Amino acid sequence: MNKKTGAAESGPSTLRKGLRILDVLRQAGQEGLHVVDIADAAGLQRSTAYRYLDVLMEEGYAMRDPDSPRYRLAVAVASSVDTPHVQAVRRLRPVLRQISDALGDSSFLICRSGGDSLCLHREIGTYPVQVLTVTIGHRQPLGVGSAGLALLAALPENEAREMIEQNTAAYRAYGGMTMAQMCKLADNTRTRGWSVVGNSAVPGVLGVGVALRDETGYPRLAISVSSTIDRMPAQRQRIIAELIREQLGRPRPRRS
Repeated sequence: MNKKTGAAESGPSTLRKGLRILDVLRQAGQEGLHVVDIADAAGLQRSTAYRYLDVLMEEGYAMRDPDSPRYRLAVAVASSVDTPHVQAVRRLRPVLRQISDALGDSSFLICRSGGDSLCLHREIGTYPVQVLTVTIGHRQPLGVGSAGLALLAALPENEAREMIEQNTAAYRAYGGMTMAQMCKLADNTRTRGWSVVGNSAVPGVLGVGVALRDETGYPRLAISVSSTIDRMPAQRQRIIAELIREQLGRPRPRRS
């Protein structure tokens, strides 16, 4: 064995990669994920993700569905994990289900993860055309997508500004988004009380997002609904935002 190669693949770096994959699988839940999505969410090459998944399966931490190329946590491991993200999914999955049943469109539960937004869960609606903008475990810069924008705008303004500055280079990959444009979107969201994003991360798609604050008033989670632009006129956008608020048990903002 080449010692130099072995050293590069050992130690804390290797452990962190394995833990990232476990975290992605945990967030995916029993739905599981394809290796391409796992690699993307963990920031790894597909071949690297395969190697780590093989080891995790050998050691009983992960399993592959026999009838599909999807991986998920082994049942024993999944049942023993009770992190804040798992608790959030358990608590809010029924809310997302009610929202999707009422609207017919897909709903998403998103959290902040550093400078990114992270998809924890999604529910598919009943309308024949579903817009599945992100998969469970998908990351994108905070502010991209309606839920991420709702979270960004709900942050204290100085913290939101720092986050926008940090992600300025990453925003360019989303329709050439500039720092000034993101600041304007965040300002509009604060004024409106909920976010609207169209033709940004996914062309032809519009999303509405509402942030959910914890007991201290800090935004930790957001719920969004996405559909094709022709299904999202301004009046329906407001209806969706109000429905999300109602399902979260939050008071509606006062109208002037």
